[in-house]
Amino acid sequence: MVSSPRAANSKQLRRARIAEVATGLFLERGFEAVSIAEIAELAGVSKMTVTNHFPLKEDLVFDEFVGDLGDIRAALDPVTGLGSAIDALEDHCAARELEGPVYRALRGIDGVSTWPSFAGMILASRALTSRFHTHYLEVRDVITAALDGRIGEDQLGIAAWLSAETMHFIDWWPVEAVRDGLPVAHIAAERGGVREYAFAALRSGLVHLPDRGR
Repeated sequence: MVSSPRAANSKQLRRARIAEVATGLFLERGFEAVSIAEIAELAGVSKMTVTNHFPLKEDLVFDEFVGDLGDIRAALDPVTGLGSAIDALEDHCAARELEGPVYRALRGIDGVSTWPSFAGMILASRALTSRFHTHYLEVRDVITAALDGRIGEDQLGIAAWLSAETMHFIDWWPVEAVRDGLPVAHIAAERGGVREYAFAALRSGLVHLPDRGR
């Protein structure tokens, strides 16, 4: 049976509500100090509902990772080769500088940025840090599947790895910047430059990558 649009929308709203409640509790008390039962109670749902939406507790923090993978697939759908794939991935990263969770956290609420607290929460938790980094293995797999058959077999593995790690570097930089004590205004202003530098390095290493031959 196919879910109705209304049911699907209700499910998405419930998922977003659970993630919002959980993130608020995590920021207030720390990731490890909050239980699934407490999240369920405050969100007005059962524990099973929470775990059905979020099998991993860490994914309550990184709710938008699933959507990010879908957006990367969509961005790569029309590409015809390595050069256009790199362009598409950079366009995807550039768009996130104007929307998405990092952008919203940097802007904050009533002019007060929530990014330092959010990044600090990630840095303080081994589980969250591990989940963050694992996401880019998933990104690599999405890129590999999208480019399979569109670029040379010898290029595919290294291109997918380096592209995913370029995105990893771009996304981790704002977290590291908090650890290094950089002010929010500096982080927000420099995100575009970090992305441009990272993709320039990627292009210089990949665009002229030769076939190894066999």
